[in-house]
Amino acid sequence: MQRQSITEFLHEKVYPEIDAVSAGLLDHLKPTKLQTSGTYRMLCPACGMHEAFHHPGTHLIHCPRKKNCGESTSLWDVMEKSGYSRKEIVERLCELARVDPPSNKNPEGRINGSPAPLSPGRAIIQATQILARKYPDLLQQLQTDRGYNDEQMATMRLGVYSSPEEVLALLEERGISREVAIAKGYILVEESNPSKYRRTMNNRVIGYWPHPDGDVRLWGRLPSGKGDRWNKKYMFADSLKKDTPYLFSMRKPGPLIAVEGTFDGWSIQFMGFWGTAIGQASINAGQAAFLAGEGVTEVAHMVDGDIAGYEGGIVSIRNCEPAGIVTAIVPLGQGMDDPDALRKAGRTAEFEKLIASRMNAGEFLARMCHTYASESPPNISGIRKIHAIVPMLTPVSTKHWKDWSQTLGVSEPKDVASVRLLSSLVDGGFDLDEALALVLKRTGFRITLTQETVNG
Repeated sequence: MQRQSITEFLHEKVYPEIDAVSAGLLDHLKPTKLQTSGTYRMLCPACGMHEAFHHPGTHLIHCPRKKNCGESTSLWDVMEKSGYSRKEIVERLCELARVDPPSNKNPEGRINGSPAPLSPGRAIIQATQILARKYPDLLQQLQTDRGYNDEQMATMRLGVYSSPEEVLALLEERGISREVAIAKGYILVEESNPSKYRRTMNNRVIGYWPHPDGDVRLWGRLPSGKGDRWNKKYMFADSLKKDTPYLFSMRKPGPLIAVEGTFDGWSIQFMGFWGTAIGQASINAGQAAFLAGEGVTEVAHMVDGDIAGYEGGIVSIRNCEPAGIVTAIVPLGQGMDDPDALRKAGRTAEFEKLIASRMNAGEFLARMCHTYASESPPNISGIRKIHAIVPMLTPVSTKHWKDWSQTLGVSEPKDVASVRLLSSLVDGGFDLDEALALVLKRTGFRITLTQETVNG
């Protein structure tokens, strides 16, 4: 029997089991935290730019700068340049993987004790990556259907979810119990009968959504087609809280651009913009709080050109503007292609024009108010909803609202606006005296409250 080479041994038994960043082997390359794509971003060992990426469980560090670098550097070479001898490299890597190095007495590399403990998040990534290699046809279907090239597929590092039984078996091999897998949403069960599996994730391409507890949650998509009411195109784990927008950590110059779908988010990234997916029709309050906490001061929300899309834009404004985030809306007209279709067709310039012409929240609200007022009969509820948001706008958006509401004839009387502002401030937690002072400062109206005795 032919003896396995050390290279084959490392690729088969060592690299898949280790996280070189968590182990501190790449500290000098200044790695980031694990990103939503399942990769670490770090300095490229070849060109020195902080744009390289590394997948845990693999042996290469890739630089995406094709024109200026494009090199892939092995973990072995990085360690060798750091001063490790070849023997020390093998010993250190085997120690991390909990296997004995090959020797004459142990040519196959005996397992040394129990495997290193994995977090549930790392375990589900490993499990679904194994299934991606086992069922490559699902990823190939997606690649063909959506027109991704090999480099884009490698960057997304998507997994595969075959069945709950197969996923659970791989998780249990990695020390993750059925109870933990259910709690994390990696295995879906019937609420009335936990022994019965729900199979809504079966045969889907899988991605990894970051989560406040440090463990990713799963989202899944059909490898091709649009699905139907019984088999939806997108599925999300029950326990997923979307407070951390998907792909947020992959920052690029320019405003943050929020879209609903995960692949639309990826397409915006591939076109060179800072794209993020929010997973629903609007930026929710938790996401707005996260963005504000991360120092985001501007966001552009791309919405569908229908009533549901426009109302989602209003909700995003209501959640983001009070948090100090200047919000813009990018409405896609009826029949317009989404970011994924624009990327697939090579129409990046058209997408760039859409972003450049984004509509400030103040203008958008004024236009929506005019639309509601023009309905027959007028949509009074919609008008009131918009006027309730106006006092919470940022100064930039307030100016746009004033200009456009006057132009379109939908501005609210100042005395009514002052009372509405007072109500909003008190509801927001201000003391009454503070709220009255702010109303006076912002509107010029002094509101006085007097108590009178009402007879009878």
